[in-house]
Amino acid sequence: MKNITVILPAYNEEVTIGSMVLGAKQHADRVVVIDDGSTDRTFEFARLAGAEVIRHVGNKGAELTGFGIKSENGMNVIVTNTDASALDRRNKKVGILQ
Repeated sequence: MKNITVILPAYNEEVTIGSMVLGAKQHADRVVVIDDGSTDRTFEFARLAGAEVIRHVGNKGAELTGFGIKSENGMNVIVTNTDASALDRRNKKVGILQ
C-alpha cells in the first residue's frame, strides 16, 4: 500500500459514510472515522464498512481530533470531510499532514 491513513470526521452521515469509507480504503492502509456525536447510525455504518471509529459523546469538533492523530510508522495522514455540502463550501480542500 501507500502508507496513508485517511481521517473522516463525521456528524450524522449515515447515508454517505459507508461509501466514503469504502472509497478511502481503496487508496489508504487505514481509515479512521471520527463520529462527532452523531444521533443517527453513522458509527454502525462506518464500522460495517471497515473503518476504525472514534466516537465523541457530543459534538466536540472531529476535525481537531483528526489533526491530533499522529501518523504511525511513517504514514501520511489525510484529514477530509464527509459532508458533501461542506466540501463544496470549502472548494473540496483536503488537509495533508506528513
